[in-house]
Amino acid sequence: MVGTTLKRYGLESVAKIFIVFGLLLVLFSWLAGVYYFESIGKITLLIAPLVFTCVSALLLLMIRYRYMLFERYPYLMTLPSLFYRIGERKGKNQSIAFSMIFTVHAFVIAVIGFLSLLLTVMVGSSIKSDVASPLLYVYLATAVILVIAVLLQYRRIYIRFVK
Repeated sequence: MVGTTLKRYGLESVAKIFIVFGLLLVLFSWLAGVYYFESIGKITLLIAPLVFTCVSALLLLMIRYRYMLFERYPYLMTLPSLFYRIGERKGKNQSIAFSMIFTVHAFVIAVIGFLSLLLTVMVGSSIKSDVASPLLYVYLATAVILVIAVLLQYRRIYIRFVK
């Protein structure tokens, strides 16, 4: 499997939409952080947007160089059973499944952008009003939905290409 060259497919259109949406949400979290920073004066409000920007950038790099990573370091992609089984397949199905996996990563970027915005607004409004934000429950629910959605997507890919 080392040295395998995959046929290059572009990202699915939904993945591109997720990426743009996620990056816009990260931008809005920066704007919210700057807004609360100017009104409250606490630099800690910019930590959440910074962390989520770094995570989004790392995922974008993985998506951008997905084929190179897989071809040079296939063991990184075949550790989980899903990736391993898809790695055993050859041809078009392998490339399509591979592209679908990175669509899930693009979805994660979109949700990370939302979580960044939500966390920044939650912390900023709590500090500004000295009242605990009810957005904490939305934040926790979104995190749980993210995990469930990613697992369901991986299951869908597994059923489509492995079984």
